[in-house]
Amino acid sequence: MRGMLGSYRWRRRFAWIGGFVLLAIGAVVAAILLPKDEGRKYQLAPTGTTPAQTEAAVTKQVRVTAADRRAVNRTLVAFVRSGVTRADPAAAWALSTPAMHSAGTRKDWNGGQLPVLPFPAQISDHPSWNVLSSYPGDLTIDLILQPRPGAKRGPIAFAVELKKATAKGPWLVDSMIPEQGFAPTQPAAKGKKTATTAAPALTGKLSPRWFILPGVLLALIALIPVGYLLNNWRRHRAIERRYRAERGL
Repeated sequence: MRGMLGSYRWRRRFAWIGGFVLLAIGAVVAAILLPKDEGRKYQLAPTGTTPAQTEAAVTKQVRVTAADRRAVNRTLVAFVRSGVTRADPAAAWALSTPAMHSAGTRKDWNGGQLPVLPFPAQISDHPSWNVLSSYPGDLTIDLILQPRPGAKRGPIAFAVELKKATAKGPWLVDSMIPEQGFAPTQPAAKGKKTATTAAPALTGKLSPRWFILPGVLLALIALIPVGYLLNNWRRHRAIERRYRAERGL
């Protein structure tokens, strides 16, 4: 073994073998730790049994006109004030679609069992909302409802879908799903300034396994040049010793 290490050719071979071994270890660790790809999913071409969907068949979104906004506001305001607050559930029946009515009987509806989260909302005659999608006769909006004064509730954001049975018919509520709730705002005491608190810092723990692969790669990057330089240094030292021995120095 000592003779092999004394040979420049074998030292060079050992350096290359060591580098390949480190690379193989890094590849194995990467294959184990990196998330697996589920593979691409390809959509198969039509077989002929079902007509292919052409671009013309895709329904395009339409612009929400000012008249549509006024009509939506009339339905939305009345539905929130009567149905969402449960002030007059019976009046909200005519403002909703048959899909909403299928959740129960008319008697249950009039008794306050609506498929909408009850909320003590206050809403102006001209509420502000954002359009999420707009198709002919089908409109989905993003609406934030504020609680009535004194209610121990925070604002709630709803995704509201409205539909029209006919082109000239009224907009009716088809679904009203809560998206996000907000903390209630505390009124400031008289004579005292409201204190502002910093937002809590985001904390989290990262699994130690995600540090193994970068560590292995960094070790490969560092060890291969070091091994190469060490091998060159030993080779030059051997040449220098042989030169001195030949010269009798």
